[in-house]
Amino acid sequence: MGKIKQSDIPKVVDRLREGDENAFSQLYDYFKEKIFFTSRKMCLSAEDAEEIVQEVFMIVWKNKRNLKSDLSFNAYLLSILKSLIIKRSRNEARKIAYEVYAIDHAEKVTNETALQVEFWEIERISYLEIEKLPYTQKKIFKLKNFENLCSAEIAEKLGISKRTVENHIYVASKTIRNILQNKYDISIKSLVLFIFSPLF
Repeated sequence: MGKIKQSDIPKVVDRLREGDENAFSQLYDYFKEKIFFTSRKMCLSAEDAEEIVQEVFMIVWKNKRNLKSDLSFNAYLLSILKSLIIKRSRNEARKIAYEVYAIDHAEKVTNETALQVEFWEIERISYLEIEKLPYTQKKIFKLKNFENLCSAEIAEKLGISKRTVENHIYVASKTIRNILQNKYDISIKSLVLFIFSPLF
């Protein structure tokens, strides 16, 4: 099994789509270092970068039937990488936020289970409120925050102006913030905004 060249990638992707394990190995060998070093540039440790490489290719294998050789496989890998790193960042932010919250409220709340339930209730309510947004606002908000598209990409995808996209994002973010602030006391407002800063 020889090393592939860049010009070979579309044909190898076609083989992978049919379930060819050798094609998968060839693509893995070709791209693994690029994914690793890109992850390192995005401030991941060497250990985390190694894990990310494995996660990226697990997703590739799982979704191999949907691959298209006429699209950039490199761009596809980078989109997966970006999504995984953002997800890790959010999880880490939530973990840190929970620890800070637990310490700050240690004297007020002694039941650890109740504390955890309260914390995740804030997040649950936030996602429920996102689902209640008007259809267009919700769609744009999710494209921005869950699929990590920029305003220009969303505008092109939906066939609307960039300014319209930005207005929808602003209104949706303000709506969610106001709901959270009205339902929870001032002592945890900053925590809520910190937890969901990747969203808002």
